[in-house]
Amino acid sequence: MTQPLAAPSAHRARIVHTSDWQLGMRRRFLSAEAQSRFDESRLEAVEALLELAQERECDAIVVAGDVFDDNLLKPEIYGRAMDVLKRSTVPVFLLPGNHDPLDAASVYHREEFDELDNVYVLKNSEPVAVPNSGGASVDGASGAALEIVGAPLRGKSADEDLVAAALSGLSQVKGAGIRVMVGHGAVNSFGERDDFDRIDVANAARACQERKVDYVALGDTHSAIPLDADSAQARVWYSGAQEVTDFIEEDGRGEANSGNVLVVDIGVDPARPEQQAQVQVEEVPVGRWAFQALNATVNSAEDIDEFLERLEAIESKRTTVIKYALQGTLSVHDAAYLDEQVAKIRPTFAALYERERLMDLHVIPDEEELSEGLLSQGFIGEAAQKLKQLAETESKDPQQLQQAQQAQDALRLLMRLARHAEQGK
Repeated sequence: MTQPLAAPSAHRARIVHTSDWQLGMRRRFLSAEAQSRFDESRLEAVEALLELAQERECDAIVVAGDVFDDNLLKPEIYGRAMDVLKRSTVPVFLLPGNHDPLDAASVYHREEFDELDNVYVLKNSEPVAVPNSGGASVDGASGAALEIVGAPLRGKSADEDLVAAALSGLSQVKGAGIRVMVGHGAVNSFGERDDFDRIDVANAARACQERKVDYVALGDTHSAIPLDADSAQARVWYSGAQEVTDFIEEDGRGEANSGNVLVVDIGVDPARPEQQAQVQVEEVPVGRWAFQALNATVNSAEDIDEFLERLEAIESKRTTVIKYALQGTLSVHDAAYLDEQVAKIRPTFAALYERERLMDLHVIPDEEELSEGLLSQGFIGEAAQKLKQLAETESKDPQQLQQAQQAQDALRLLMRLARHAEQGK
């Protein structure tokens, strides 16, 4: 964790940089009960960052796009969000993003936003003075020491680099004032696509060097990432989402650094105001949920127990979603044991489900398993033998392979039912 600059003064500013709250976000793998708790946690993370801004004596909070998941919101999502925002003691600057663009149906046209004393919607790219930040203004006159400039989206996408367009209209900061640019969108350093609306990171970093702005706060990617340099030198950042939204893979790929906000200290030397501002960024966790992808090889009951131990060792299961992929070969008995144990632990998680696309688990029954108990008797025995034949196909035909998988699943279920029936005698 970096050590913050000295407390804010006439030539310093401290902000909280956050983005992608996406209040109202739906996750298909969550039950209605878990979705309700997820909604609440996203809002609780917002409350936590508002409290953090007050505790750290921040001058402003900038939300770099996608405050809401959509412009069409359920009344309870919108109402609760407004109730939280109106309680902020620190000025909050909201940027319309691609999920909640400033179009004709924009949520930001609602009159309630005009009634919020400490909340400002960045509807254009004119610099907005932060109230009560004190000191000299960016033009050298008396006034606010800190200004915020936004690059709002007016649709789900844009036909140009909106950050570059906003920067092109700015002159160099004069005096010891401080200016922050707020934008939202993909950057040209990610991927190979060359879309017109991609944000030019080098151009944004150059604007900081020239002191058109001193820090560029971006949203869109849900992990906190420094973009123009390593974290100790960067002045162009993605803050990431305040609460997790997607999975992290076991190899670290995916949404690897969400659930944070950035506390940004910006300092200008009043004796040399033409020099690039000093910037320090601290990542502070505010989220509580975790989405994890797990993989395991299971070929025996011992392997199953090892996988179950991994699940059991996870803390905060109520706020953890696990998707898992298993590979290997199991007997019908061991496969039924796996199903039973996973079914027992599943309700303790926010969600626990198979990653069907990557599942490669085969169930191979043997004669001994099908020659005992109910599986060897009458119609049940006949069904078990028929399923065994279907399950053991060596065909590479996709339809027959699918039929074999269905037969394996049916055998696992039949084994579980037979065991339960025998235990109930």
